[in-house]
Amino acid sequence: MPWILLAQEHAELDPMNTHELAHWQAGAWAWAIFIVLLVLLGKFAWGPIAKGLEARSHRIAESLKKAEEIEKATRELQETNRQLFAKAQQEAQGIVAEARLAAKNAADDVLAKTHAEVEAQRQRFTRETQLMVDKARADLRRETVDLALQVASKLAERGLSDADHRRLAEQALRDAESVARN
Repeated sequence: MPWILLAQEHAELDPMNTHELAHWQAGAWAWAIFIVLLVLLGKFAWGPIAKGLEARSHRIAESLKKAEEIEKATRELQETNRQLFAKAQQEAQGIVAEARLAAKNAADDVLAKTHAEVEAQRQRFTRETQLMVDKARADLRRETVDLALQVASKLAERGLSDADHRRLAEQALRDAESVARN
């Protein structure tokens, strides 16, 4: 502000005349104010601004470093997840294969039991059939013998000899056995 005052006090001065003392004083004051302002700005403005910019740059660098670490950790986690997923798929396929094998074994067991039951029933039926056939043969023999004796007694009434009776009875038995076999 002093230069404004100086300029007002010396309004008659010619600004083109650089040899006058007022010009030199105004210039000196301007330089002094510039230097003081430069020192004050350097101390109170540019220093804190520079420190703030440096701190900001440091925070940005740390943030970038942390971001890279997070990105690396994310990639590692993705790889771990991929491996775990692959392992889980393999285990699931193993479980499915075991279940299929268990189901096949159970089906084979049921089939084997069913075959065994069918075979047991078939054998029981064969035994029962054989017993019935044997009983029928015995009944047929008894009936044949009874019939042969009746025939023999009727023939005996007509006058057959004992040898004829015996021969007729043996022939009837052989005939009954051959019929029973067929």
